[in-house]
Amino acid sequence: MTQIIEETINHIFENMYFMFPEQIPNPESHFSLPKHCYSGHTHFIKDQGALMLVAESNLVTQMAKNFLGEKRSFDHIELVDIFREATNVIAGNYITSTNKPPEVSFEIPVVQTTTINSWDKDRSYQIDMIYDIESNFFRIALAG
Repeated sequence: MTQIIEETINHIFENMYFMFPEQIPNPESHFSLPKHCYSGHTHFIKDQGALMLVAESNLVTQMAKNFLGEKRSFDHIELVDIFREATNVIAGNYITSTNKPPEVSFEIPVVQTTTINSWDKDRSYQIDMIYDIESNFFRIALAG
Protein backbone atom coordinates (compact mmCIF):
# COMPACT_ATOMS: atom_id res chain seq x y z
CA MET A 1 0.00 0.00 0.00
CA THR A 2 2.81 2.42 0.87
CA GLN A 3 4.45 1.73 -2.49
CA ILE A 4 1.19 2.49 -4.33
CA ILE A 5 0.88 5.81 -2.52
CA GLU A 6 4.50 6.70 -3.24
CA GLU A 7 4.11 5.86 -6.93
CA THR A 8 0.89 7.89 -7.07
CA ILE A 9 2.49 10.96 -5.45
CA ASN A 10 5.55 10.76 -7.70
CA HIS A 11 3.43 10.32 -10.84
CA ILE A 12 1.03 13.18 -10.07
CA PHE A 13 3.68 15.69 -9.03
CA GLU A 14 6.08 14.87 -11.83
CA ASN A 15 3.44 14.86 -14.60
CA MET A 16 0.99 17.57 -13.46
CA TYR A 17 3.21 19.98 -11.56
CA PHE A 18 6.70 19.21 -12.91
CA MET A 19 8.02 18.71 -9.36
CA PHE A 20 9.99 15.85 -7.84
CA PRO A 21 8.90 14.65 -4.39
CA GLU A 22 11.37 13.13 -1.94
CA GLN A 23 9.99 11.13 0.98
CA ILE A 24 11.36 12.29 4.34
CA PRO A 25 11.44 9.65 7.10
CA ASN A 26 12.35 12.12 9.91
CA PRO A 27 10.55 15.42 9.21
CA GLU A 28 11.31 16.75 12.69
CA SER A 29 14.94 17.26 11.72
CA HIS A 30 14.16 18.37 8.17
CA PHE A 31 11.44 21.03 8.52
CA SER A 32 11.00 23.82 11.03
CA LEU A 33 7.58 24.72 12.42
CA PRO A 34 5.11 26.38 12.28
CA LYS A 35 4.05 25.74 8.71
CA HIS A 36 1.16 27.56 7.08
CA CYS A 37 -0.57 24.97 4.93
CA TYR A 38 -3.55 23.91 2.90
CA SER A 39 -5.27 20.73 4.02
CA GLY A 40 -7.46 18.55 1.81
CA HIS A 41 -9.70 15.74 3.14
CA THR A 42 -11.95 13.22 1.47
CA HIS A 43 -13.74 10.05 2.56
CA PHE A 44 -14.21 7.04 0.34
CA ILE A 45 -17.79 6.06 -0.49
CA LYS A 46 -18.67 2.37 -0.04
CA ASP A 47 -15.32 1.86 1.67
CA GLN A 48 -13.97 2.68 5.12
CA GLY A 49 -11.06 4.76 3.83
CA ALA A 50 -10.18 8.42 4.08
CA LEU A 51 -7.41 10.50 2.56
CA MET A 52 -5.77 13.64 3.93
CA LEU A 53 -3.24 15.85 2.16
CA VAL A 54 -1.40 18.78 3.70
CA ALA A 55 0.87 21.08 1.69
CA GLU A 56 2.82 24.13 2.70
CA SER A 57 1.26 27.31 1.27
CA ASN A 58 4.37 28.06 -0.82
CA LEU A 59 4.10 24.61 -2.41
CA VAL A 60 0.45 25.16 -3.35
CA THR A 61 1.37 28.47 -4.96
CA GLN A 62 4.15 26.78 -6.96
CA MET A 63 1.73 23.98 -7.95
CA ALA A 64 -0.66 26.62 -9.32
CA LYS A 65 2.11 28.37 -11.26
CA ASN A 66 3.40 25.13 -12.78
CA PHE A 67 -0.01 23.63 -13.54
CA LEU A 68 -1.46 26.78 -15.10
CA GLY A 69 1.81 27.98 -16.63
CA GLU A 70 1.31 31.45 -15.17
CA LYS A 71 3.88 33.41 -13.16
CA ARG A 72 1.42 35.62 -11.29
CA SER A 73 0.12 35.76 -7.75
CA PHE A 74 -2.97 33.70 -7.01
CA ASP A 75 -5.76 34.58 -4.61
CA HIS A 76 -6.89 32.30 -1.80
CA ILE A 77 -9.88 30.90 -3.72
CA GLU A 78 -7.68 29.92 -6.67
CA LEU A 79 -5.24 28.14 -4.37
CA VAL A 80 -8.06 26.28 -2.64
CA ASP A 81 -9.31 25.16 -6.07
CA ILE A 82 -5.83 24.02 -7.13
CA PHE A 83 -5.37 22.00 -3.95
CA ARG A 84 -8.89 20.55 -4.17
CA GLU A 85 -8.07 19.35 -7.68
CA ALA A 86 -4.78 17.85 -6.48
CA THR A 87 -6.64 16.01 -3.70
CA ASN A 88 -9.23 14.88 -6.25
CA VAL A 89 -6.63 13.54 -8.69
CA ILE A 90 -4.56 11.81 -6.00
CA ALA A 91 -7.65 10.15 -4.48
CA GLY A 92 -8.86 9.00 -7.91
CA ASN A 93 -5.46 7.61 -8.86
CA TYR A 94 -5.16 5.85 -5.51
CA ILE A 95 -8.57 4.15 -5.91
CA THR A 96 -7.70 3.07 -9.46
CA SER A 97 -4.24 1.81 -8.50
CA THR A 98 -5.51 -0.31 -5.63
CA ASN A 99 -8.15 -2.02 -7.79
CA LYS A 100 -11.02 -1.10 -5.48
CA PRO A 101 -14.45 -2.32 -6.63
CA PRO A 102 -16.13 -0.06 -9.23
CA GLU A 103 -18.71 1.20 -6.70
CA VAL A 104 -15.97 2.75 -4.52
CA SER A 105 -15.61 6.47 -5.13
CA PHE A 106 -14.88 9.47 -2.91
CA GLU A 107 -16.60 12.58 -1.65
CA ILE A 108 -15.77 15.99 -3.07
CA PRO A 109 -12.62 17.00 -1.19
CA VAL A 110 -12.86 19.70 1.47
CA VAL A 111 -9.92 22.11 1.54
CA GLN A 112 -9.05 24.57 4.26
CA THR A 113 -6.03 26.45 5.54
CA THR A 114 -4.28 25.24 8.65
CA THR A 115 -1.11 25.81 10.63
CA ILE A 116 1.06 22.94 11.79
CA ASN A 117 2.57 23.79 15.16
CA SER A 118 3.76 20.37 16.30
CA TRP A 119 4.73 16.97 14.92
CA ASP A 120 1.92 15.06 16.63
CA LYS A 121 0.71 12.31 14.32
CA ASP A 122 -2.96 11.50 13.95
CA ARG A 123 -2.98 7.83 14.94
CA SER A 124 -6.25 7.18 13.07
CA TYR A 125 -4.27 6.99 9.81
CA GLN A 126 -2.52 3.71 8.98
CA ILE A 127 -0.22 5.37 6.46
CA ASP A 128 1.28 8.78 7.11
CA MET A 129 4.05 9.93 4.77
CA ILE A 130 5.95 13.24 4.65
CA TYR A 131 7.64 14.60 1.54
CA ASP A 132 9.98 17.41 0.66
CA ILE A 133 8.85 18.93 -2.62
CA GLU A 134 11.12 21.76 -3.76
CA SER A 135 12.03 22.50 -0.12
CA ASN A 136 8.36 22.55 0.91
CA PHE A 137 6.41 20.33 3.29
CA PHE A 138 3.86 17.84 1.90
CA ARG A 139 2.00 15.13 3.82
CA ILE A 140 -0.31 12.34 2.72
CA ALA A 141 -2.18 10.20 5.23
CA LEU A 142 -4.54 7.33 4.53
CA ALA A 143 -7.03 5.47 6.71
CA GLY A 144 -8.74 2.24 5.77
